Formats: sequence, structure tokens, C-alpha cells
Amino acid sequence: MTSMLSFVLENVPSDWESVNTYNSSYLLFYVNAHSREAENVKAMFNSTSLNINTIRRVQNPFQYGRFKLRQEMLNSNLVDTVFHIVHASDLETALKYTCDYRRYKNSHGSEGENKHPRFYPNVQNALFNPFTTITTDNCVLVVNKISGSPKTQSDYYIQYVVDFK
Repeated sequence: MTSMLSFVLENVPSDWESVNTYNSSYLLFYVNAHSREAENVKAMFNSTSLNINTIRRVQNPFQYGRFKLRQEMLNSNLVDTVFHIVHASDLETALKYTCDYRRYKNSHGSEGENKHPRFYPNVQNALFNPFTTITTDNCVLVVNKISGSPKTQSDYYIQYVVDFK
């Protein structure tokens, strides 16, 4: 009998590194600056004047599996790439708790009674908004989200962490 984790690990995105064991909920991998994967991520930031320092791929098979199950449950293949800003000191919390901004120390997460983090539909909106100033103290999370308003944390998963110079 195959475990759910084994099944998810057999069906992860093609860019993911092969990992035998996850001792934590996620792993971070630096993306080669000259790879196709890095070029795809950089293209999302071309409209900005910011210099990307590093791109890290987030591999969280637990969140990815929940996301895929949720997609199947909703019978939805419509996925948006959205952006979420997090202070560097809150990065580990954001990755561990799937952008649960209520756990952040330096919140850029949301406002009011919203139960989900503030996602921006494009990099321009994320970087140039009244709530955030991008500095080397902030990261931009590139997130895949099922189209529409999120209902649960299973409606999205973090793909990349982008840091700036």
C-alpha cells in the first residue's frame, strides 16, 4: 500500500529536486540563476526596477498535496500566480504555516477581518502598494492559487521565495 506522501512525491512538479525524506514540512532549494526555471521567475519581475538577489524553490509536498486534492475536489484546473510579501524575519513562519499572516511579527499579510493573506495579482501591485515598501528585509513569495477567493489554506501553495539586493 502506498502512503499519501509517497503518492504526492511521485507526482510533484518536474522542477522539484528528488528528495527521499522530508524531515520538515518544507525544503528550500536555490534556483540556478541561468536556468529556464529562474528565467521564468525573473520574467514575472521584469516590469520592476528591483534587482533579484536569489530565487529559492519551496518544496512542500504536504501543502502541494493538499492543494492538488482541493483542486480535484473543486474540479478546477484554473490556477493563478499571485504574490505575497513577507518580512525576512517572518519567512520561516510563512513557509511553515502557509502564509498565516496572524503568526507574523512584522505583518504585511492582510488587513481587517480577512482570513487569508493579502495576495496581489501581479508584481507591480505587490511591490508598489501603500502597505509595503520593498527592501532587502522583505521577500516576495510567488504563490499558485486556485482561481477565485480562497476558502481554505489548501487553495494555495508557495512556489518560490524571491529576495532582492
